[in-house]
Amino acid sequence: MDVNEDMTIGDLVKSGVYGQFSDYIFTYMTPDHWNLKLKEYGFEKVGFLPALHRMEELEKTERCYVYDIYSEETKLSEWDKAYAKFLHFPGPFSNRPYAVVIPGGGFNRQWGLIEGLAIAAKLNELGYTAFVLFYRTKQEPLMPKPLEDMYGCIRYIEEHAEEFGVQAGHYFIGGFSAGATIAGEIGSSNLGWKNAGVPKPEMIFLGYTAIQMDVFYRIYTDYAKGHPLREGIAPFLRRVGGPDFTPADLEPYNLTHYMDDSYPPVYITANEDDGTVPVENSHTMVKTCEKLGIPYKSRIGSTGGHSFGLGIGLEVEGWLEEAVSFWKQCAGRE
Repeated sequence: MDVNEDMTIGDLVKSGVYGQFSDYIFTYMTPDHWNLKLKEYGFEKVGFLPALHRMEELEKTERCYVYDIYSEETKLSEWDKAYAKFLHFPGPFSNRPYAVVIPGGGFNRQWGLIEGLAIAAKLNELGYTAFVLFYRTKQEPLMPKPLEDMYGCIRYIEEHAEEFGVQAGHYFIGGFSAGATIAGEIGSSNLGWKNAGVPKPEMIFLGYTAIQMDVFYRIYTDYAKGHPLREGIAPFLRRVGGPDFTPADLEPYNLTHYMDDSYPPVYITANEDDGTVPVENSHTMVKTCEKLGIPYKSRIGSTGGHSFGLGIGLEVEGWLEEAVSFWKQCAGRE
């Protein structure tokens, strides 16, 4: 399909070209996004074209690449688990480690194309199979359901590793914004992999991560009712801590309070001018890694804002290639 920057998200979905992937370009679609031109997202910056071409390739194979995380019986007894799925982007080689990517969206929706499908397509290009998690959203409270979905996804992949052509027990995981909130928790001492019964990831990547609930709560309380900053952050905090959230409700998700030296190696990327998630979150993660002796690498740009995906043309361009190289180094494969 011939795609250009003046097309809209709605144009992509209506085209029918992307088939089973269409529902995941942008979940819980609203008119503002349906009608927004691709250039408003940063057409080249986020890597639209390679991702769309990869989805076209996969759709032409007439195989199913969308998987339910939970069984039919479970979905019937717990209705919301029907919304938990993952997409499979097969890489060019068999029996290799794999990646799990988690898009953000403030726990309200998922920015699937920018923060999931485009990343998975690039990982395929780099030689790896990738899985994109679409977790449950919108509830108040929502947490810890997205964590359950993440662990359910990993268990499914591990149990079907031969079918997917990947190496069980060898993977890295990461996400963006709220998706990075989820991904980061896999290494925590209270909600992490040790308690979930899944293999420890070889690396975690965090894109403009939201891990300091105390910082978000401080911003919320610093402004009066009706102020845009307060009203913008409130839905996020309600989904994490419930309708009447308190600091105690949010505390389990203050990631750096629950890290020790067993935390997996971390790759961190963000921009200083992020107007959605304060870059303070990323800087605090760096400081915590330094304090605990956790291997890490970071790429923090001065400009580029939020939701930059691959970040093509920004100071952070190449972050994913660098993250993959760091992963291989941490796992002793480089």
